[in-house]
Amino acid sequence: MERRALGPVPLLLAALALLAVACVRVEIQRTTTAELEQTVPTPVRRATVSTPPAEPVAPPRRAAPETGSASRALFRLRMPPATAIAIARLGIDVPVVDVASVKDERGWHWPVPHDAAAHLIGTANPGEPGNIAITGHVDTERGAGVFWRLLEVRPGDEVTVWSAAGTFVYRVSEVLVVPESDRSVLRQTREEVLTLLTCLPDGRYDKRLVVRAEPVRPAVARQD
Repeated sequence: MERRALGPVPLLLAALALLAVACVRVEIQRTTTAELEQTVPTPVRRATVSTPPAEPVAPPRRAAPETGSASRALFRLRMPPATAIAIARLGIDVPVVDVASVKDERGWHWPVPHDAAAHLIGTANPGEPGNIAITGHVDTERGAGVFWRLLEVRPGDEVTVWSAAGTFVYRVSEVLVVPESDRSVLRQTREEVLTLLTCLPDGRYDKRLVVRAEPVRPAVARQD
């Protein structure tokens, strides 16, 4: 049997069929790639947030020491009052009691006992900054007072004062006489100073013997 050659029309149809198959493959490939791109998430780059280091917290500042007057320092460092006083060279060794000023027909004064020295309330106590004022009678109706021999004191003499806090030693630095009306010797001071007072036994009792003494060493703790 004789075969006939294909005409141009069948050849064209075959070519179109092959082209269609190729296009379908390309489309399937494109679809598959697009689906993969959609199913595989693109990694999201997270923004890097740099947290600054915490600033160091400064420790609380301590309050600066108060630098006020001597009176403020006195209340800040309040010590027990004196209980006894002695000046060895003069043989003085007497108790000390606290005495407050009172007002009567004679005006303001301190009722100093006959058998003890008196620490004037309102002045400093031993061991405190300020003026520690202790007074005593030079004589009484019965004879010599507790500070009779204070008339013989001189610079350099040691004065010992006791309190519940211990033993305090002072050295006499100044001896002077002032009128009875002179209250400047009772003024408070910045530094610790001991002031002893008594009358001059001249019959008029209008002058005061004033003895100033300064601390020479720290207090020695009391041994009970």
